[in-house]
Amino acid sequence: MKRNLGSRLSALRQSGEIKTGRQVAEELKEGARADLFPGEGREEETAYGRCYMREIKFPLDYKHGGSCLSGFLSCSGPELALPARDEGLCSFKPGSTAFLDIETTGLSGGAGTWAFLIGLGWSESDFFVLRQYFLRRPAEERAILSHFQASVSAYPAVVTFNGKLFDLPLIRNRQVLAGFSPMEPDQHLDLLQCARALWKKRLASRSLRSIEEALLNIKRSDDIPGAEIPEVYFSYLRRGETGLLKKVFHHNVLDILSMATLLERIYRTTAGQLAKHPAEALALGCLCLERGRSAEGIEHLREASNGAPDPAAEEAALKLSFYFKRQGRWDEAVKIWEETAAKNPRNIPALVELAKYYEHREGRYQTALELTERALNLSGIKNAAQPGNYSEFSTPALLHRLNRLNRRLGA
Repeated sequence: MKRNLGSRLSALRQSGEIKTGRQVAEELKEGARADLFPGEGREEETAYGRCYMREIKFPLDYKHGGSCLSGFLSCSGPELALPARDEGLCSFKPGSTAFLDIETTGLSGGAGTWAFLIGLGWSESDFFVLRQYFLRRPAEERAILSHFQASVSAYPAVVTFNGKLFDLPLIRNRQVLAGFSPMEPDQHLDLLQCARALWKKRLASRSLRSIEEALLNIKRSDDIPGAEIPEVYFSYLRRGETGLLKKVFHHNVLDILSMATLLERIYRTTAGQLAKHPAEALALGCLCLERGRSAEGIEHLREASNGAPDPAAEEAALKLSFYFKRQGRWDEAVKIWEETAAKNPRNIPALVELAKYYEHREGRYQTALELTERALNLSGIKNAAQPGNYSEFSTPALLHRLNRLNRRLGA
């Protein structure tokens, strides 16, 4: 049996169907010298050895989705600082920006995770240049990180998608492990944070793929799922397979191009250059009030609340009323509560706020009682409008208010 097995293994080796570790190593060594993308790839010498990179150029009038790549060059800082919640971005200059996206051997990060593909994009003359650093074998990591750091340091601003939680921490970790100082860009715009701030109420998912399809008029075809990317790279390391690896490069290219298009969309939304969805106007109103830009916040919330009947419109109206309430502008707050209750008789917060007003500021206990009873009858209806988790709108709170009003009326 052992002899038969040995003969079969020997035959498989001779036929090339299985390979020894030395054969695989030699093939990978040869593959490292081969160019994955003839005409686009090249090797660069660094103080830490040679590294491989691919560089492609897109004319700025190249259309990705519904916009030309040149669109992001008109995106100034103040409109981006608002959804990013970062006043340091007010001086953001798109022409001095690098777009960064990485592909890794794991989605959870950690010391054992490599960034095997680092994509970097920037504008240069009439082109959008996209460079991809590829880790052909682990021994080249220091060379790649060295060349990458020299390139990215020329740009004071970096744009990522989820880079604050993933891309930059992972790259910094690899830099420290390699003995380099971690990168610290002067400005970092994370587009995922902006997307969450603007479209939390509009889109069920704020993944880049979802935003592409819903807002950017981009539909990918033949794209590799992100969850499969680590195994594709490991297959390359073990067996030198490059077929699916080229799809990973393409996936990275699409991510970076979409970030440039998304940057323009975010800017145009906050700059008022697009017709706003009620959920967008609501988001902008809340952001402006949060940053102390009261006049703009009120304008956005009014725009959202005056639209067609919509949960976002009702929420915007209530947000505006609570702002007026905090400012002591009672006439304006009461008007909103009355209009909201008239449009939607099932809106519990509007009824309760009116009950509180008539009880505590007008002393009209009977009116407050009737409003509280209406709210109490609705408190078990699941589709009643209850934005947020307001405990004062719960059934126990309403019963407590009802009993107090009955005691006052009895007295």
